[in-house]
Amino acid sequence: MRLQKGATLLPRSLINANGAAFVDDLGPMAGLLDSLSNDSRKAYRDQNATDVAEHAATHILVVAGPGSGKSFLFLARIKHWLAQHPDANIYIATFVRKLVKDLQTDVATKAGLNRADRSRVTVSTLHALARSLLERNNGTAKHRLRAHIKVIAWPWEDVVWKDVLQFRTDLRAADHTLPQLQRQIYTEELDTSAAWIDLRDTYYRLGRFYNAVGFADMILFAREAIEENPALNSHLLWIVDEYQDFNRGEDHLVRAITQTARGVLIAGDDEQALYQELKGSHPDIIISYYTGGAFASAMLPYCSRCSYYVCLAASAFIAKARPAGAIAKIYLPLTVDSTDPKVQVVATAAPTAAVDYIAKFLEGHKSELDQYMAKLESGAETDPFLLILSPDRSASFYRTNNADKALRQLIERWASVVPGHSFDYRRVATYFVASCDALDNFALRKVLDFEGVPVVDAHDLLTAALDSGRALSQVDSEMITSAVGQCDAVAAVIRAEELSPSQQVAEIAQLITVDNPDRLVQEFEADPVSQHAEVVEDEVEAIPTAGAVSPIELMTMVGSKGLSAQHVIVIGCDNVNMARTSRLTFFVAVTRARKSLHLIASMKAGGGTTGHDFLSNLPEDYCEFVAYTKGTRTAEPLVGRAGFNEKLAQLGRAGRRHGR
Repeated sequence: MRLQKGATLLPRSLINANGAAFVDDLGPMAGLLDSLSNDSRKAYRDQNATDVAEHAATHILVVAGPGSGKSFLFLARIKHWLAQHPDANIYIATFVRKLVKDLQTDVATKAGLNRADRSRVTVSTLHALARSLLERNNGTAKHRLRAHIKVIAWPWEDVVWKDVLQFRTDLRAADHTLPQLQRQIYTEELDTSAAWIDLRDTYYRLGRFYNAVGFADMILFAREAIEENPALNSHLLWIVDEYQDFNRGEDHLVRAITQTARGVLIAGDDEQALYQELKGSHPDIIISYYTGGAFASAMLPYCSRCSYYVCLAASAFIAKARPAGAIAKIYLPLTVDSTDPKVQVVATAAPTAAVDYIAKFLEGHKSELDQYMAKLESGAETDPFLLILSPDRSASFYRTNNADKALRQLIERWASVVPGHSFDYRRVATYFVASCDALDNFALRKVLDFEGVPVVDAHDLLTAALDSGRALSQVDSEMITSAVGQCDAVAAVIRAEELSPSQQVAEIAQLITVDNPDRLVQEFEADPVSQHAEVVEDEVEAIPTAGAVSPIELMTMVGSKGLSAQHVIVIGCDNVNMARTSRLTFFVAVTRARKSLHLIASMKAGGGTTGHDFLSNLPEDYCEFVAYTKGTRTAEPLVGRAGFNEKLAQLGRAGRRHGR
């Protein structure tokens, strides 16, 4: 214990300079922190963060649950480092676009830094960092690239892989897939068979021809570049966030670039790891830092995001059945308020009733939503008002009686323009770039795909260019001549200054496909292609993390990473639709909620017959169980989990009797 201002006794701060894990003292410490008053909790939260931020340890690992104040800690560490190291620059890297944007805003507006100090702080995604390293090094010694390196992002990664496989038509495509290649690079476990060696070589060769890199090999080549040329690194102080979702290749890059750093702070939470399948990440990496002893161990114990019962329910859920080796942690609500709403666990007879529950919720919160809209428009808020989270991207399990369509229609009126450029804009810009730069092989390859050139024919063109050492545009072919002609025609419209944006879009639509002319007109007005010749690839990341800021959003639970909302409704909480969802994903989903959390299980929704086991792992004391009826628009209270399960069984039996 230690003495705080006002004679308030507070426990010691959660940082072990010797790198020891919080093991034996974690239980007693949790009890002490849980016994504090609300004012003392806030005092401890602030003091603990300050002590960690200003600690003399050069390397610190911070274990931080959802909403536990990492942004405040980062800003405090930045100010401490700027004062302690007046000659050093700071780099902050993560892979969640929303976090990057928010941190950039915080550094610019909340840190109280002067212009000179702000210029010493860089915030970006890890892939933006990797791309920068490759740009400044022109690739690597073995994988030379030119300026303006492109990113092989969706959907072009599939097109490029088809190009690769055309060089080895003797191989079964099903046995040699792009995800298999990516996983080899992510995990640094390369398949040494002759076929895979040849496929990788071909993929890299095409990458050099296109002057482009994929997300996986971008990390690999960036690490090789920094190892070849350490002078590329002008930053001596590093903050790396969301480390639980890093894979071996990404960790290898971070280790390489921070090898001579004066200070490194990494942060994350192994129980928020989401991307093991998607990009080979593994929480064992951050666990190894926590148990390895080379980094001072720190922890942020209080959640200031979630309301009282939401935090208690989430904390109890994730602690239950915690696997051996996971990092035990303290996760407590910052404010004790028993008047906060409990977690609403809702049973409905059908998806249509669930959609009506959401509609009634919005009706009941109209005044609050109107006030929040004003804050969104002013920039005071950047997160959605309501997140509707689903195990399925399109909520296809709500197809019964077109409930999925009704749900989309319900939220469409609240949808804002999606940030970033539309695919139409990128398509037009690609034609323009291909016209402007005859040596841009990647842009012309995209145009060939837009023009419907079959992969087999494109292979012949690529082979001719590669074998002769020429650009794709220099290959003697009617298909090339036609494609280049289309590019020049689109470019002529773009350069026609006498045409208004609407006239330009109308003429371009006569030449190439335009899916949404109205939005394209808006984009032309805001960002003319002629002033933006390079297609902006930085908007695209390997992981589709949250970037939207509409007041009401429907998205996957995984896609909500980086967001929070005043209210969260999770649909599909049944034994069928939630079956492929991990406990970590569910934990991330429920901890997006600031004020209220609603978990809906609907019978007749894609075959669901009972509530998912996740619901059974939420303590009854923190939940209210109800059955919602669309006809009366009422929520019937149920007696605990047993009453909820019995109600679902009744609804299921009723549905079967009526043949539904």
